[in-house]
Amino acid sequence: MIRALVFTHGRIGEEIVRVARMILGPEEGIEAMSNSGRSAEDLTAAVRDWLGPPGEGDPAVIVVDDYGGSCATIARLASAGRKDVVVVSGVNLAMVLGFLSWRESGDLPELASRLVAKGREAIIKLGER
Repeated sequence: MIRALVFTHGRIGEEIVRVARMILGPEEGIEAMSNSGRSAEDLTAAVRDWLGPPGEGDPAVIVVDDYGGSCATIARLASAGRKDVVVVSGVNLAMVLGFLSWRESGDLPELASRLVAKGREAIIKLGER
């Protein structure tokens, strides 16, 4: 089963994961991590620890909140060269709910594409659909 790390500034990721569990019930294979108060080196090591050694364990999606931010940079550094990890930016609740619903139904690149589409689909100006 594909797993996910919601890696964000502050407590954004914790709250998104908490609300997703409130909607769907208890879910395994998804965790949140904050960058608050931690050095880049510490965070890179923490993400690598969460991922585990290459080739061992389940594939992973790391979803981050800001494309150009420190979480995205660290996620890319920690997962560099790994075919079993995809990093997606722009995390929102729709994306996380989609992940929890689809993670067993496809391969990693397909899931990542679906998550990007779902995240974009959820961003609209209300009243124009």
